[in-house]
Amino acid sequence: MEKYIRKLGRNSIILSVVFIFFGMFMFTKPVTTINILMIILGTILVLDGLVHLVSYFSIKGEYRFFSSELVQATIYIILGFVLMCNYEKISNLLPMVLGIWIIVESIFKLQISLNIRDIYDSHWGLLFAMSIITGLLGAVILFNPFESLTLFIRVAGIIVILVEILSIFEDFSIISRVGKIEKLENKIEEEIEKVSK
Repeated sequence: MEKYIRKLGRNSIILSVVFIFFGMFMFTKPVTTINILMIILGTILVLDGLVHLVSYFSIKGEYRFFSSELVQATIYIILGFVLMCNYEKISNLLPMVLGIWIIVESIFKLQISLNIRDIYDSHWGLLFAMSIITGLLGAVILFNPFESLTLFIRVAGIIVILVEILSIFEDFSIISRVGKIEKLENKIEEEIEKVSK
């Protein structure tokens, strides 16, 4: 048990170090990170499309009539290749789409807050304020997309680094306590054997 937990802890530490380097890469090269993520997403879509294609042709003829997997496969493969071939253009569009989506969501929440303002104890003012703040953040992203996305990736990189550093401390703490727990268990077993004799 002790060896297993120690091995698990060492593997976790190695993985955390890899993620720390990834977080540093995100912080220092946010644009490259976005482009790589777009290529990975495109590759996943193409592979998923190929799985649907194989699945479609492995279905018996009479059941193909009800299957939409050929359409799914075609759409996923096309979207995947579009992402992989135009990752820079799509990376530039991504923050604008995100900004518009946030603004639309904040408008819906603003409408809800105004609709419930006459209901007692509805906290409509909090919802109203949050929808205004969210709308302003969406506008910042929409009108300053490149810097917003770069900042977002950098902050995400910092968060990844901090989380993985904490994870390493936790792993060291667990590994150091495993030996103590094992010794305590052995002592308890010895005491039980002495009492039972």
